[in-house]
Amino acid sequence: MLTNAVPTTSGPIVGAEQAGVRAFKGVPFAIARRFAKAAPPRAWTEPRRCTDYGAYAPQPGHLDHAIEASCLSLNIWTPAAADRPLPVLIFIHGGAFVTGGGADYDGGFLAAHGPAVIVTINYRLGPLGFLQLHRHGLDEANNLAISDALLALDWVHANIATFGGDPDAVTLSGQSAGASMVIALATLPQAKGKFIRALALSAPGRNIMSADHADDVARRLLAELGLAREPSATASVPLPQLFAATERISRRLADETDSGTVFGPVLDGAVIPREPRDAFADGSLRGISLWLGSCRDEMVMFLKSTPPAAMIRVTERQVRVAFGDAGWDRLLACYRATARADQDAYEALLSDAFWHRPMADLARHHAAAGGAVWLSRFDHRPALEPFLSQGPTHGADNACLWAHLPGFIDRPILRRKGGPMTPTDVEVAARFQASVLRFVATGVPDVADVWPQFRLDAEPLAIFDQPFSVTRANAGERFRMWGELLSQPGAAQAATATRSVVEGVRS
Repeated sequence: MLTNAVPTTSGPIVGAEQAGVRAFKGVPFAIARRFAKAAPPRAWTEPRRCTDYGAYAPQPGHLDHAIEASCLSLNIWTPAAADRPLPVLIFIHGGAFVTGGGADYDGGFLAAHGPAVIVTINYRLGPLGFLQLHRHGLDEANNLAISDALLALDWVHANIATFGGDPDAVTLSGQSAGASMVIALATLPQAKGKFIRALALSAPGRNIMSADHADDVARRLLAELGLAREPSATASVPLPQLFAATERISRRLADETDSGTVFGPVLDGAVIPREPRDAFADGSLRGISLWLGSCRDEMVMFLKSTPPAAMIRVTERQVRVAFGDAGWDRLLACYRATARADQDAYEALLSDAFWHRPMADLARHHAAAGGAVWLSRFDHRPALEPFLSQGPTHGADNACLWAHLPGFIDRPILRRKGGPMTPTDVEVAARFQASVLRFVATGVPDVADVWPQFRLDAEPLAIFDQPFSVTRANAGERFRMWGELLSQPGAAQAATATRSVVEGVRS
């Protein structure tokens, strides 16, 4: 049934109520403008029906020009019978900064079981959200996706109380690219006071692009479009043509450079003025409770879905620059000797280099600066995991966070090959969901007094598996080897100078 009208700063909206949860979908928080900052939505006076998801941000498969301006919407799920202001969870979707949307997630279950108010948001993707054209005459084309997310945070802060949420008890969360957005947003003065907790699942170690890399991407794309001398004309390029040109330069960049990622938040000195790690390290973010999570075999998905030789070649070249030829040989030999029987040594090395070591490093910085931080790894491979021969890979934790129905595999985000959830899947997912909801409510994810806060003298790492356990982060022969190599004279400086994967794992 339809809800009563709820007032917002733009006008009243009507949602739908089902099973004790009110859902408001496709709520506009801004109007996108090509290569410019988004504008406030046009106000309305009559109740607006918000019962269907809004348009995806333009991306491959969704390139209708008519949706471009209207893609900036959010979705809200809130318990219908709340008797007090509830904590709020805002979720930013992943998708390598080029795909995905808030409509991929249904927050009804988490809202009911928190209880909490759940919000998912859209932001501009690919060239529309991350192409840096401010050096080419388009002054506002600078970290536009970050600006979109800031507008969504502003909207939630101004309006969530009318949906039963507490604007002073907001957790900002995201997975993969969304987790990188969370870490970047946490450092920005414009976001201060808009959330007090942050949950980042599988944020890559190198989550901020350099300004030089972004400028190189912009020059290449302008040349590909034949607009090097007329960059302002990109504002009128048809979406299919713009995204096709982007795909072509992406392939060339992967072949010609050390970067496998084209787009992402950019260290531009303006919107993002400093490296997030430095902001966490200096104590300016100690007021934010932080949960950093990864999956045990993060790289399996990428090595199965992209040409693995290129990723391995790039990593090998970067490690040799930082550690020398002998260092690479020692590191690879260590991983070959310690890999599980069902694990590829390269996958294990890359998972540590891109995810596990950088997350532990960020946790260490935040803890040293006096911040509250928790660190986890998801070791359970759910049956719905598509890469059944190995796992649990990138996104396994996120799948279980949002999994609550036997038919979950049919949901848009998981239309892949896999099986129905097993009883063990349900148990692990339930524990993970409970931990997330407790973190949202209290800032502490431990539900059984067995997972302590990250401390420099112990570095506890929660393992989500059956059974649940807690071990020490960075323990074992592999991380001892990383430490030895990073302590070599000049190693850390060489890694930082080249902004390599190794720079993401320095302690």
